Amino acid sequence: MSEEAEGLENFANNNIQIIVSDDVMEAFLLLRQPEDNSPGYTMEEVMNVITANGIKGEIDKKMIQSMINDGIYDIKQLIAKGHPMRNGIDAFFEYFFHEQDKEGKPRILDDGSVDYTSVHTVGTVSEGDLIAKYHPSVPGHFGYNVRGELLKPEQPRAYPVPQLMGVRYDQDTYSYYATLDGKVEATFSRIVVEGTLEIKKTVSIAYGNICFIGDVDIKGDVDSGVEIYATGSVKIKGTVQGSSIVAGENVTIGGGIIGKKDTHINCGGNLTVGFMQNVSVQAGGDVTTSSTFGCDIYCGGKLKTSGSKGSIYAGNIYSMHGIDGHVFGNEKGILTYVSAGKRSELLTDRMSLLKEVEELNGKSQGINSRELMLSRKMKEAPSSVVENALHVIRKDKARILAEKKQKEEVLNAINRLFAGESFVAAIKGTKFYRGVTVSIDMKEMDIDRDMNRVTFKRNEDGIYVI
Repeated sequence: MSEEAEGLENFANNNIQIIVSDDVMEAFLLLRQPEDNSPGYTMEEVMNVITANGIKGEIDKKMIQSMINDGIYDIKQLIAKGHPMRNGIDAFFEYFFHEQDKEGKPRILDDGSVDYTSVHTVGTVSEGDLIAKYHPSVPGHFGYNVRGELLKPEQPRAYPVPQLMGVRYDQDTYSYYATLDGKVEATFSRIVVEGTLEIKKTVSIAYGNICFIGDVDIKGDVDSGVEIYATGSVKIKGTVQGSSIVAGENVTIGGGIIGKKDTHINCGGNLTVGFMQNVSVQAGGDVTTSSTFGCDIYCGGKLKTSGSKGSIYAGNIYSMHGIDGHVFGNEKGILTYVSAGKRSELLTDRMSLLKEVEELNGKSQGINSRELMLSRKMKEAPSSVVENALHVIRKDKARILAEKKQKEEVLNAINRLFAGESFVAAIKGTKFYRGVTVSIDMKEMDIDRDMNRVTFKRNEDGIYVI
């Protein structure tokens, strides 16, 4: 490298040269070979040149003396170094919950196929989980260069204590823990765990399945192929197409449900929906809708159709506490089966539900054990591997708990019926077309002519019409 590139500076004596690095953190001495019969260099002479170059601080006089005594010429030697400045380290939060894949990339399975349902699967936290840890800022150190100029570090960024909701802060370890099950949202100003997952847009297969411990509130539609599991209630503002929902409590859908094969809506509480087409429903409470077409409905409460044009046609409808509708069947005599009260399959239904709840209890216990083990690992030695494993466990836990709670509520409705709960089941409507079969407490009546403004009830002799 040329002397110009090295930043060569000459002062007072062209044979004594000081070379300063571009960052002014190192200074080098270069002594030229003296001419014949010329006297050698002296320390005073060299130091005068160094001072004239503005070099300050700790100067390696032993090196200079060695260069003079040993005749080290035409080779530059390091004689002074500055003290480097070190910037501080900004404070930061380390998070220990599963963060959504913002790029929305599907997961490639081992067999090469694409799992679109893995995208944006919502993660949850459980009570006692480590959510985040705050790492305080580290101050920087001042420095100086070979010219004695002070180098000031940048001040590191720190953050105030964030607003907390559903979160406990441990000031000894700077750690934040969840105080309830739910969804976690964390920024530099707030850490919140909520029992409601709010999605302000349409949920498609690209978003992925939703498994949540708590309530789910979707402001848009739900497209085909999506599955929703919630231990609480599910509220959807728009329509649902070809998607299945399992909720431990109520399901409310502002629009309607257009089902496909295996589309089901199972809830432990009430189902309220605009309309239903080709859907399988199992509800522990009431079902309220404007119309049903081709649906299989199992209702632990009462089924009601709203609006003056509310209709029930095609499919198989069973409602324990009765049906209050408007139009049943249609003018073409489409086969429609509606039943209320007790039915012969109730004992089988009860045994089947008991078995399913027992199986889900076993799965839940296994999930809880694995979750506890992973939670301990996460607190002792947090890692992305343990975090991802815990996320998968939580997703399965939410699904199992949602199914378990829903089935328990349906089972409770059956048990109340077996216990002789006092009510009189009736099927009421403004229009019944031929082709409709009415069943109350295991007594049936086939309607062979159109009937207007009637109520079907049962007495000792069978079904009678009011």
